[in-house]
Amino acid sequence: MPTVRWPWIVPVLCAVAVVVGVVLTAGVAHADTDYLVLDAIVGLTYPLTGALIVTARPRHPVGWLFCLGGAGLALQALTGGYAAFGEAHGWPGTLAAGWFANWVFLTGFGSLLLLPLYLPDGRLPSSRWRLPAGLMIAALAGLHVVLMLRDHIWVWGVERPSPVGLIATDPYVSTAFAVVVTVLGVGGAAALATRLRRDLRRLLPVFAAVVTLAAAVVADALLAAEPQIGVALLAVALPLVPVATAVSIFRYRLFDIEVLLRRTVVYTLLTGLLLAVYLGVVATAHALVASTETLVATAVVAVAFAPLRAALQKAVGRWLFGNRGDPVTALNQLGVRLEAAADPTRLLDDAAETVASTLRLPWVAVVSADGVTVSETGRRVGGAVQLPLTASGHHEGELRAAPRSPGEPLSRADLAVLTDLARHLAVALAAARLAREVRESRADLVRAREEERRRLRRDLHDGLGPGLAAIGIGLYLIEAASPGEEVRNVRELTQTLVADVRRIVQGLRPPALDELGLAGALEDLALDAIGPEVTVTVSELPELSAAVEVAAYRIVQEALANALKHAGAGRIDISATAEGGELTVTVTDDGCGLPDFLVEGVGSGSMRDRAAELGGTLSRTSTNGTTVKAVLPL
Repeated sequence: MPTVRWPWIVPVLCAVAVVVGVVLTAGVAHADTDYLVLDAIVGLTYPLTGALIVTARPRHPVGWLFCLGGAGLALQALTGGYAAFGEAHGWPGTLAAGWFANWVFLTGFGSLLLLPLYLPDGRLPSSRWRLPAGLMIAALAGLHVVLMLRDHIWVWGVERPSPVGLIATDPYVSTAFAVVVTVLGVGGAAALATRLRRDLRRLLPVFAAVVTLAAAVVADALLAAEPQIGVALLAVALPLVPVATAVSIFRYRLFDIEVLLRRTVVYTLLTGLLLAVYLGVVATAHALVASTETLVATAVVAVAFAPLRAALQKAVGRWLFGNRGDPVTALNQLGVRLEAAADPTRLLDDAAETVASTLRLPWVAVVSADGVTVSETGRRVGGAVQLPLTASGHHEGELRAAPRSPGEPLSRADLAVLTDLARHLAVALAAARLAREVRESRADLVRAREEERRRLRRDLHDGLGPGLAAIGIGLYLIEAASPGEEVRNVRELTQTLVADVRRIVQGLRPPALDELGLAGALEDLALDAIGPEVTVTVSELPELSAAVEVAAYRIVQEALANALKHAGAGRIDISATAEGGELTVTVTDDGCGLPDFLVEGVGSGSMRDRAAELGGTLSRTSTNGTTVKAVLPL
């Protein structure tokens, strides 16, 4: 959406109105300027925030409410100053100006109280808020009419009868005002509170400011006029709303216009600073150098001032656009992040955040060739550029990046740095893919090995073993019928072979797994434990592969042995659950826990290796005992 510039006339006119009103009021003796201070605060700050929002989002109602709020109180400052000063000097229209000042402030103040209803997206929190919002707006309009028809006009501490006075100020108008502004303040804070659950981080600063403003409004409406506690609270609370909104824009992209805001504010301040410093230096040089040499002195000052200007511009450019002008730094930052990754398959976990922070981009994502988002940061608004990631002629994926603000395409410098970063990201993506494929191949080999072991055990146990046993029995019968040395030797050899086969079968795979299943095998381990109470909890498990069964059994076996030997536990709990395509086995004891300086032994390393072989994880924690937890993919 293209930006517009004309809304900046609003803060300019409001500033002029405030300055004129303050100057006129300053010429009035004994004027009560408490509320004039509030007019000046709001008239100078709120239109600036509103213009920044409207410039980038012309149809956003929040920006216009900021502008209207500042305009209403700026007009009160102007008309109130005219009425007070003009009456003392015989100016015409002072009574009408005073009457106008007594209700126009509510146009601004009421707009500020309606702001929380529409923050941050310009819509009500939900459809249920349509009726309360309608009632609040109707009450505000009615209060406008009541203020127009009040019987007295108050201008900076001086009261006089109103030309259209129909309603007594006390108690009717003051009561209506207190009720309406209290309802608006509390209602607006409640509306914004309902949004916190969905967008806590971005709205928390604004919510805190709105709650403070609501408390100040209630205090001003309900507390006594003397001392002016409510006015003091309003003077503190009113500036918090635009400040909190600016913080949310800068830090949390509240309206996705922070780039425009930064450029506007930073370059304005930078221009003013440079101009002030330059004029000061030139004025000093002019005072020290003869008038005939002024031109030469000015040129010398301009040349000497150039390095400072370049340094400041470079600093501002880096703040706004990151390191796009320094590709070496950008590549170095990415290299440091990639080097810090301990797991090859997690190389790109922080890559998107590094690219986004390097170039000050709102959203960056690294997507693999199969469409899986490997790394992502920020929130995407609008379109995005897509750069292919290619390594060794193989398409690895894409680097996607959103522009800094909607409608603002990335420059050639941005694209050049992204292209350089993409080359390194492609290599990292390829390395992560290869590491993942190696890990998956390793897991497949382990599964194939365990399945083959299960097959061999079955064949040996059900085929060769019984056959050799039968031969041994036959030889025993032959020996009994016809004793002889040769027959006895063959029978003994056969018995030895049977024992060897049984030993091989036992070593290939825990027999309890085939005889009892994983649940029964774990209960069998618990029955063999001597000392502490051991409980086993196993949920309904799907059909497990041989590799997963063996890994889970061996991990529990080792963890149980460690707990029995070293923990001094009184109770040990074993559990196994299958959910989401993963088997989770846990062994928890109430013993002494892990030592402060833990040295991993052979058994602990074996548990970790068995989990890693299948692409799983193993963790050991110590809180009121020790918990060993293994997560194995099914």
